Amino acid sequence: MKKLLLFTASLLLLGGTTSSAQDWKEALKKAATAAADKATDGKLTQYALAGTWNYTGPGVKFEGGDIASEVGGAALETAVVKQLEKAYAKAGIRPGAGTFTFGKDDDAFTATLGSHTLSGTYEYDAPTHVVTLHFAKGRLNLGSVPGHAYISGQELVLVFPVTRLVEVVTALGSKVSYFSTATTLLSKYKNVYVGFAFSK
Repeated sequence: MKKLLLFTASLLLLGGTTSSAQDWKEALKKAATAAADKATDGKLTQYALAGTWNYTGPGVKFEGGDIASEVGGAALETAVVKQLEKAYAKAGIRPGAGTFTFGKDDDAFTATLGSHTLSGTYEYDAPTHVVTLHFAKGRLNLGSVPGHAYISGQELVLVFPVTRLVEVVTALGSKVSYFSTATTLLSKYKNVYVGFAFSK
């Protein structure tokens, strides 16, 4: 809580123009969401997950903080996102052309990614943020895919181990070769998850 208060105070000191005021308000909202989620042992994300989310771009999450604390962590994330954008585009996954809906009163989900519509059920483990998607059998038989879900403000990041994501997006129509640069960048790191970012 003390860290959150110090963070809030520093944001207030940075205020000035209208755009910076919007920036710090959004940053404060995200910080408050993360703090509340931690305080509720992940339950906040579990409750906020329900509803329809609109695809905005690739998502990258570093578990454990080792990479995030490195000076090159932000540069690595930017490079990976650029490579994923190219791979996703080949599968028809672009901002504005995808949604993910998690059921509120049941554990069903529906995803529209490019020209593909996928459905099934999901399980969410609040303390670990692990979300397991059980895809319904259809043209694409993806089985069960474990990943992680994180909500910050009005943003959702849904990420998976690199190898599983490659399987999913390759099944949707992208070629494995489009992932080569991104996977090479990530190969020396453990606990890196990539996937999709959404907003409400």
